Amino acid sequence: MRSGRIFLPTLLAGGLLMGTVPALAQQPMAADSAAPTTRPTLLRRSARWAIQPAGRRVLVPVLLLGAGALTTHRIELIEFDEEVREELHEHLRPVRTSIDDQLRHVPAYATVGLSLLGVKGKHSTVNQALLFALTYTINNTLTSNLKRLTHVERPQGSSFDSFPSQHTSAAFSAARFLDREYGERSVWYSVGGYAVATSVGALRVVKDNHWCSDVLAGAGVGMISTELAYWVYPHLQRLLPKGLQERAVILPYYQSGATGLSVAVVL
Repeated sequence: MRSGRIFLPTLLAGGLLMGTVPALAQQPMAADSAAPTTRPTLLRRSARWAIQPAGRRVLVPVLLLGAGALTTHRIELIEFDEEVREELHEHLRPVRTSIDDQLRHVPAYATVGLSLLGVKGKHSTVNQALLFALTYTINNTLTSNLKRLTHVERPQGSSFDSFPSQHTSAAFSAARFLDREYGERSVWYSVGGYAVATSVGALRVVKDNHWCSDVLAGAGVGMISTELAYWVYPHLQRLLPKGLQERAVILPYYQSGATGLSVAVVL
């Protein structure tokens, strides 16, 4: 069965088609004086939401997370993981490297580094550092709990914490962070960040640490984590005294099954 090989192109094509739906939905419709005034249909409301900035930012990660979930061993609606692994083993030698451990945070470090060099982003350097701390906390919490709930075995059978990929999730979370801060200044910042994140995901599969579905879901979770951080951040700042709002943030934390709140302060 070769359906897995055409899945990603189909997914991308579907994403492009979905991107055209909102534009079509904006076209004025011919007025019909005889037709009664009705509420917008669910499809029209969805199309209108998708053209909003928040809708565009969430659509791609949701598609990636859905693709990962549908192809993972728990569901396996489409046979994909095993075919990808077989093809890689047939054409590539095993890769031994730990560079993916460092690469996953590079886009985030680049974001704060650009700010320190005087390249203006959407937020100040202090707020970027606080946003990164919040993003990392949310990402780690979501990914860790999904691993525990799904209990998917790794390709080499070493453990049952394969889905989603933590490295890929962190990398795409950092890439979306760079995109949010500097993507409007130059598209190449975004391209560079996502290229690094994609490399991390590819390495996790090539090293046989993860299934391809783990990487797809990890990318989705990572980007959603950053979007959640940017949505939550202003609300958390309002809980702090005015003198601390530019130097501190309230962070949720998750460790060994315990949850709570902490305050991070930049001196």
